[in-house]
Amino acid sequence: MYQKLIIAGRLGRDAELRSLSGDNQVIRFSIPITRRGRDDKEETLWVECNYFRGGNDSTEVLKYLRKGAIVLVEGTPWIRQYVRNDNTPGVAFECRVNSIKIIAYAPRAEESSAAAEPSSAAMPDDPASIPPDTGEPADDLPF
Repeated sequence: MYQKLIIAGRLGRDAELRSLSGDNQVIRFSIPITRRGRDDKEETLWVECNYFRGGNDSTEVLKYLRKGAIVLVEGTPWIRQYVRNDNTPGVAFECRVNSIKIIAYAPRAEESSAAAEPSSAAMPDDPASIPPDTGEPADDLPF
């Protein structure tokens, strides 16, 4: 049987690195999947992603996996049963990640605060100095 799970979405929290036995480590993060039911009620399923790394594998990707980053994850679906603190059974839907592609980085704290307050440096002093759009392609394209 062949099983593959592909998810694209924004990280719901910053990724965390946990050490396992030996030199093994796991990078953990979560991605929400939201859908509307028949009665237009939204349901959100959180997919816990586990990216296992061996002793010789790099964990450099950890610094890019921050809350708000958009990623494409490919891996194997996994169901984990556990017991909650109140002794009731619980089920978690997980993805054992094989590969991660970062589609968009999360905004930094200083970028998000700057976006909320428009700065005068971003606005030109003289709006007339901006050339009008003629609809023709520019000759100075970088490709």
